[in-house]
Amino acid sequence: MKQLHELAEDLYRCIRCGSCTAVCPVYSEVKREMGVARGRIRLVREHLDGNLDLSATMRNYLDLCLGCRACVVSCPPQVPTDRIVRAARAEYAVRQGQPLVRHLLLHNVLNKPERFSLALDSVKLVRSAGLNRLFPKMLEAKEDLLPELPEQTFREMLKGLKLKKGAEKVGFFLSCMDDNVFPQVIIKAINILEELGYEVVIPTDVVCCGAAHHNYGDLGNARQLARRNIRAFAGAGVEVILTDCASCGSTMQSYGELFVGEKEEGEAQDFSRGVMDLNVFLQDKLVAGSQPLGVTVTYHDPCHAVRYQNIKEEPRKVLAAVGVKLEEMAEADRCCGGGGTFNIFHYQLSMKILNRKIENVRKTGASILATSCPACRIQLAHGLKRHGQTLKVVHPVELLAEFYGKGE
Repeated sequence: MKQLHELAEDLYRCIRCGSCTAVCPVYSEVKREMGVARGRIRLVREHLDGNLDLSATMRNYLDLCLGCRACVVSCPPQVPTDRIVRAARAEYAVRQGQPLVRHLLLHNVLNKPERFSLALDSVKLVRSAGLNRLFPKMLEAKEDLLPELPEQTFREMLKGLKLKKGAEKVGFFLSCMDDNVFPQVIIKAINILEELGYEVVIPTDVVCCGAAHHNYGDLGNARQLARRNIRAFAGAGVEVILTDCASCGSTMQSYGELFVGEKEEGEAQDFSRGVMDLNVFLQDKLVAGSQPLGVTVTYHDPCHAVRYQNIKEEPRKVLAAVGVKLEEMAEADRCCGGGGTFNIFHYQLSMKILNRKIENVRKTGASILATSCPACRIQLAHGLKRHGQTLKVVHPVELLAEFYGKGE
């Protein structure tokens, strides 16, 4: 991954045309120059030119970037603002460390699966005792982001599962959120893959993909997590590693960049080439199932799918195959405002961005909202709840499982 000074030439490609102001979800709400790509690029340029120190104010503006890449796609000279922001955050991390809460999240929760599960168990305990109702208003709102949590994680369920043998093996990566919050998605993905004749290999010693660490410039931890995931699949005997999480997919596909110039570079690049989104894998392998589902569905494109992996038509092909009526929403690929942990650290701004998405969903008249990222799913379900909407939010594979009669 390039350091900030190595991106100087890219910084000077900005022609200040303002294309980014038309597509940035943050700028549409804050209306400040430093809240859009053009302004952030100017800040970083001034820093590299020796005119600005790495101040707390500058860091705050950099942290307001969702990383959705809408600005990059719309930029005439294709300035890689997402890479520039991540490199600047990495420089802050090296020189000043991470803010306390973020440090604890990155170093003590997200990089240790058992602690992440324990943290969610604590949430369940707090909710069962009704203590969440005693939280300050803002903390209560953030706690409400999490949906009702399952009794068991997928790792716990796996102990009682007997996975089928198949003619061909595929790997499956356990994302933190689906393992702990939406284990039914993994179960249904396994059911579908086995129905298609595949043997699903699921290493349980995987860890967080490192998306948040990468995003906030904690590159040392990001590399450690990447090494552990690469090792976990090293002896699995699979060429394809599937994931049902767009964020995990895009992060693991960038492992090669994390190790440029290091001894693990080749191994990391090989690993990254094998990572594939579940929708992409399934799109041309679907066979006839039961009767069409006959429901109206609208689809939200996760940023880490549509702009990081160029995944647009594949989930729609999966939905078309199960016989739903797809009602496209306006701005289907506009960021929902979740941004991984953005909705935790910038809750109110996140909700303003989300309101626009929920209104677009409402106008479709759909009864089901599908998406392929658990972080987006959490954000969208929270927004629907806030607005009194009753749509069900699902991963396309859940509808596919229902179509095949594998939904139990």
